[in-house]
Amino acid sequence: MFASSGISTKGVAWSITNVMAIVTIVGFTIATWGLFTKATWWPTAAIVSSIVGLIVLIPYWIAAHGSGETTPWFNVLIHAVCAVAVLILLLVPALSKWVNDHVMAGR
Repeated sequence: MFASSGISTKGVAWSITNVMAIVTIVGFTIATWGLFTKATWWPTAAIVSSIVGLIVLIPYWIAAHGSGETTPWFNVLIHAVCAVAVLILLLVPALSKWVNDHVMAGR
């Protein structure tokens, strides 16, 4: 599910990528649930998920490049930009306050 049609996804790098990608997805799902329930821990879950999402790009790049994926750099770029955007929103104090104020206010 993480490679183009016809690309072999056998090997250790692909296995690591699959497991870490699923962990990232589950982490963001938990963070989203926490956000909607206005739990105080949701930003931590989102930050951890973003970091795991950035780390998984390393084995993905190795696996995709070695398997003959045509544009692994583009997939890495898009995912990295999104993960960094979440980190910026939640780690820059002024932006974090803005996000938290809007979430807790229900806007």
